[in-house]
Amino acid sequence: MLSTVLTLAGKDWRLFWCDRRAATLAFVVPILLASVFGYIFDRPTRDRGEVRLHLLVVAEGDSPTIRKLIDDLATNPNLQIEPIMAESLNQRLLDRRPGVAVVIPADFGTAVKPRIAVRHHPLCSLEARWAEGVIAEAVAKGVAKQRWGDLAESVLRDPPFLLSVSALEEPHAKFNSYSHSFSGMTLQYLLFWGMESGLLLLRERRRGVWLRLRAAPMPLAAVLLGRALATAAIAILQLLTTFAFGYAVFDVTFCGSPFGFALAVIGVASLAASVGLLVAALGGREAPARSVSILAILGLAMLGGLWLPSFLLPDWLRDVSLALPTTWAMRLLDSATWQGRDLADQLPSFVAVMGFTAMFLSVAFWRLSATERAARRGQG
Repeated sequence: MLSTVLTLAGKDWRLFWCDRRAATLAFVVPILLASVFGYIFDRPTRDRGEVRLHLLVVAEGDSPTIRKLIDDLATNPNLQIEPIMAESLNQRLLDRRPGVAVVIPADFGTAVKPRIAVRHHPLCSLEARWAEGVIAEAVAKGVAKQRWGDLAESVLRDPPFLLSVSALEEPHAKFNSYSHSFSGMTLQYLLFWGMESGLLLLRERRRGVWLRLRAAPMPLAAVLLGRALATAAIAILQLLTTFAFGYAVFDVTFCGSPFGFALAVIGVASLAASVGLLVAALGGREAPARSVSILAILGLAMLGGLWLPSFLLPDWLRDVSLALPTTWAMRLLDSATWQGRDLADQLPSFVAVMGFTAMFLSVAFWRLSATERAARRGQG
C-alpha cells in the first residue's frame, strides 16, 4: 500500500508543477502578504522605548501658572504636545490627529480646585488614562515646588528611590513584526492551499478521473493518503521558501532548535493537508464549499492570532480561541522562530496541532468512505 500511496502522491506533485504560473503564485503570494503585513506593523528597534504620547493642549488663559504647566508638559520626555486653539479641538479629536487633548481652564492657579479637562476620541481611552497620569504628575510637582520650595526641588532632583521599567523578553528572542507576519500569513495561505486541494478532489469526483481512479485495484485510503501526502509535501516546500525569504530579507529569526522548527513545519503542513480532505469530505458542491471554506478560514485566522497578536483580542475571546487549531499552530510557529522555545515547550502545541489533524483526517475518511459506499450501492 505504501508504494501505491507514494505513486499517487507523485502524480499530484507533478500535476501541481504542470501549471507553472499557478505554482509560482503559490510561493509568491504568501511572501507578499507576509512582507506587507510586516512592513505595516513594523516598529524599528531604535524607536522602542522612545514612544511618546501626542497630546493637544488648549489654554483658556495666559497666566504665568498656565505657561509654567505647559512648559513642564513640553519638557516631559513622554509627551509630544501641540498647542492649538479651542475652535479646532473637536475636529482634531474626531479625526484622531491625535485622539487626546487637555484643556487648561483660565482659573488654573487661582481657583481652589480648577477643573482640567482631558478629552479624547472614543477609541483612545488608554491614551487618555496616560495623559491623566502625566498631567497629575506635572501639577503635583508644581504644587510641591510652590509649597515646599528648596526641599521639593531637592526631592524631585534626587528622589529617595530608583524605578526600573523593563519588558519581559523570551530567552534569546529577537522579535520584530516580520517574525509574526511571516508565521501568520504563511499559515493562513497554507490553509487556503489545503482548501484548494480539497476542492480539486471534489472536482475530480464529478469527472471521469475519479471513476477511472476508483476502478483501479487500490483501496480508498491509499487514494486519500496519496492526496494528503502531496498536499503536505507542497506545503512544506512553501513554508521553507517563505521563511527562507523572510530570513534573508527581513531578518526573521529562528532562535529555537532546528529539530523544533522541523516539528513546526511538519505540524502545520499536516494540518493544511487534513483541512483539504475535510473540505472534500464535507463540501458537497464545489461553489458552496469554496464560499463556506473561505469564510471559515478567515474566521480561524482572525481568532487564532494570525493577522494580529492574540493579546489584542478580548480575554473571553482568547479563551475561546484555545479550541481552534490555528491558535496552536501559530503558537508552534512562534515558539520555533522568534520566541526560541526549547523542544519541551513546543511539544504541547505540536501535540494539539497533530490532534486536530488526526480528528480532521478521521472525519474526512469516515465521510468519504460512507459517500463512496453509497455511490457503489446506487450503481448496483
